Amino acid sequence: MFEEPFRWMEAISTRHSYVQEKLKKGQPVFAVPYNEGSLLLSFSQQPGKIFEIYDRIALGGLGHPADVERLRMSLLDMAHLEGFNRSAQDVTIARLLQFGVAPALKQNFEEVMRAPYLVQLLLAELDAEGGRRFYRLNYDGHWENFKKGTVVAGDPKASQWLEKKIADTPFAEYDLNRAMQEVCKLWEGVQKEVREDSEDDEKDESETFTLNQAFEDWHFEAAVLSNTVKRKSIFRKASEDEIQTLKSALIK
Repeated sequence: MFEEPFRWMEAISTRHSYVQEKLKKGQPVFAVPYNEGSLLLSFSQQPGKIFEIYDRIALGGLGHPADVERLRMSLLDMAHLEGFNRSAQDVTIARLLQFGVAPALKQNFEEVMRAPYLVQLLLAELDAEGGRRFYRLNYDGHWENFKKGTVVAGDPKASQWLEKKIADTPFAEYDLNRAMQEVCKLWEGVQKEVREDSEDDEKDESETFTLNQAFEDWHFEAAVLSNTVKRKSIFRKASEDEIQTLKSALIK
């Protein structure tokens, strides 16, 4: 195969199609700014999509839970090793991606005899001066950074629609409750958008896509990196009171 470039390129194209198809039904994970930091939020059929990586770094994962966990552990190990060998200030998402997990993902994806990672990752960072950084890492090692927030979504059309909405929404001006409300509205809006654009006549009409159904049947996860937290680690999960206030505002 390696002596025939066309066959290798064909195999890579097949891998892209395979992974994209596997990720297509994954629910979006959002990372956006708010007036006191950064917010990560998602709905899922099982918990475990949002995690702390280091003092000022958080992770959101979409894809196969085992692959998300393997990459989470890799990032954890790299972050703590970097912090031990250098300093906590040297532990940044850009370094973890550029010198660690991104090259490993690229190598894995291009070795066509190995199973690819079924995953997309979203990372958020809040520096000591309050600067917000958002990154998206693809299953093939390609990564991008964003200033106004971003999203990982299995459906490319959903991802494009959400990216535009996030860029047009002044999340950095909102308090936490307003930011969570707006993200939840985007989640509900994209469910309808994808449903209307779908060409699959056999799409399950009972599939969850309203906020009422999502809060009732699925797991809601939200966490923040907050400038107001007076400790080294600024990551915290949304409190039960914050979640109940959110539900009261959204569910009529």
